[in-house]
Amino acid sequence: MMSKTVIALAFLIAACGAGQKEVTVQGSDKDLIGVAGDWAGEYKGNESGRSGPVSFSLGVGAHIAEGQVIMGGATPLKIEFIKVKDGEVKGTIAPYTDPNCSCQVETTFLGTVGDDVINGSFETKLGTTGQIQSGTWSVSKKR
Repeated sequence: MMSKTVIALAFLIAACGAGQKEVTVQGSDKDLIGVAGDWAGEYKGNESGRSGPVSFSLGVGAHIAEGQVIMGGATPLKIEFIKVKDGEVKGTIAPYTDPNCSCQVETTFLGTVGDDVINGSFETKLGTTGQIQSGTWSVSKKR
């Protein structure tokens, strides 16, 4: 279950970046096999009000994920790190310029793997003020 969460979160992050299609996923084969497949869902920022689709795919036996997050026409973001372990998915997105504040931000995410579902949250730190903004994301395994 944890690997599902990690992979889903990684895919969420990967979806945010345009220049990167693949990101290495850390985790045991046992953790990753549970999150292998095609996933789709949505994210929603609490303070920013932004929302959009999230999709990702993880091949069986691979430690590489591909994904896409659509942020209202903004350039997709690059996922820097993804780890799946014990039913949790953790990761970070490369710093990027937020369209609301025109400032550099850093985003981390965490998710919990369930039966064909990964639910999680993310936090974005605004570089200019240090303010933390939060949001949620959820993906379901496609059948």
